[in-house]
Amino acid sequence: MNVSADIQSHTSNAPSHHHNRQVSGLHKTVIKYGMWVNILIVAIWKYKNVASALKKIRLLSKAKDAYRGENKLLKYSLAGNRYFFSYNAPGWPSKSFNRYIQHQLAQFGDNTTISLHTLIFGITKKCGFKCEHCFEWENLNKPETLAKEDVSSVIKNFRNLGVSIVQFSGGEPLNRLADITAIVQDFKGVDFWIYTSGYHLTNDKAAQLKKAGLTGITISLDHWVPELHDSFRGKKGSFEWVEKAAKHTVANNLILCLSLCATNDFISQENLSNYIELAKNLNASFIQILEPKAVGHYAGKNVSLSEEKIRLLEHFYKKINFDQQYKNYPTIIYHGFYSRRVGCSGAGKDYLYVDMDGFAHDCPFCQKKIFNVLHGDVEEQLTRMRTLGCNVFNSVKNK
Repeated sequence: MNVSADIQSHTSNAPSHHHNRQVSGLHKTVIKYGMWVNILIVAIWKYKNVASALKKIRLLSKAKDAYRGENKLLKYSLAGNRYFFSYNAPGWPSKSFNRYIQHQLAQFGDNTTISLHTLIFGITKKCGFKCEHCFEWENLNKPETLAKEDVSSVIKNFRNLGVSIVQFSGGEPLNRLADITAIVQDFKGVDFWIYTSGYHLTNDKAAQLKKAGLTGITISLDHWVPELHDSFRGKKGSFEWVEKAAKHTVANNLILCLSLCATNDFISQENLSNYIELAKNLNASFIQILEPKAVGHYAGKNVSLSEEKIRLLEHFYKKINFDQQYKNYPTIIYHGFYSRRVGCSGAGKDYLYVDMDGFAHDCPFCQKKIFNVLHGDVEEQLTRMRTLGCNVFNSVKNK
């Protein structure tokens, strides 16, 4: 499919002179209408009928309203030549955005069509850090089992099931830089991201990833105080590498997300306020907030957030995202906020996690191998996964 071709050809072929920034007000409104026109074109192409297309779009709009409640998006992120309304959606305009919309529209059918939009893929066991919260702690620095051809084969299978976003994790994915650049170049219509500590992400490497077609980089930053971040990561100088990596990411028009594991010890008004100011100064477009789970390095420990800390995080999330005062600040992505209200979107509903040996899990933190994606009928196995649902947030609602 080739919708909004004029827009895409104009933006993708022209050299980018934009700096990463947030857009709001009239600028954001114009882009919003452009996106909805694009969505209408995608729907008409998919359903071959204007009435059916409009019906699906109304259902999509209603679902988005239910998801956000009374909260309305205040800002989009601009990186390179594309606009991002969410960290979990491809940038617009692009073929990957169109594929993402097809997945969203497919949700309003008979629920028998298998469709995903995101694959989180651990592609290496190599890592030189000793992160306090590492969920793959027991598997690090063991022999690799997935060759580049295996990784490409898995991505191809999931792309055929609708995936429009692939997020490489590990381990430290930059240890497989050559494989990643080769893989990214081979796939069109997919937004690729890397989760990284930022270690040794030089400007040359960032430029190489951008040239290959990478969309963005998610850098782990777990404290605004350098010494405390270094301690959390188990490696001196980690904070300095985050700063350098963030600079190189933005300089190469890659979208920047900072990922925070928000522990009970970290969560306070002072820490959250200082963190968001640092993220803004680093030109981050998004901040992803993860809650600690008792798996991996945290196995057997009581790390669940208290109700008080959850309330603080939720207040912070709503203030930064929906208060006009913060329209130029990064957008907060807080998965727990929505999971408590509408259930988890993992477990094959919207995304899943494939570990470093090729086993599928509901999400990176569930640590429950459900099937091996290198063997058997993936679509059939996904149907089973979706039936079982997430074993943490499924049917869990906020009180």
